[in-house]
Amino acid sequence: YDRPVKGRKINWMKAGILESHKILTVSPNYAQELVSGPEKGVELDNILRKKCIKGIVNGMDVQEWNPMTDKYTSVKYNATTVMSAKPLIKEALQAEVGLPVDKNIPIIGFIGRLEEQKGSDILAAAIPQFIGENIQLIVLGTGKKVMEKQLGDLETQYPL
Repeated sequence: YDRPVKGRKINWMKAGILESHKILTVSPNYAQELVSGPEKGVELDNILRKKCIKGIVNGMDVQEWNPMTDKYTSVKYNATTVMSAKPLIKEALQAEVGLPVDKNIPIIGFIGRLEEQKGSDILAAAIPQFIGENIQLIVLGTGKKVMEKQLGDLETQYPL
């Protein structure tokens, strides 16, 4: 059926799609996947095809975030110098966040929204298992207050 209403049921996602001017996804591949069939498009594939869904690259502005000109990084690099720059960048990051500077310690980093969809609940559950291992962990994000508190409590429980 082409309308968002069927009997007494309303499909709000379908209504939103039908009323939208543009339908965008986080990547061209995901856009193709959604229109590939009812399983991937959760039975909205036919509507998405009619509305001309488009995938945009979920990434960054390469002019603004150019590692050769970025004013926020002390080490400038490009595709040919990145391997020699990595240790220097790592040391700068360790110093910036107050961790002991040590090129031999691996860093695990998480940047994202603190919610289950992004896996931060899995990360929080795994942190106690990392304690005692020779690693450093950096988490940057905001989100659900419960998860923010949980990560804050873990930071207090396991200080540097």
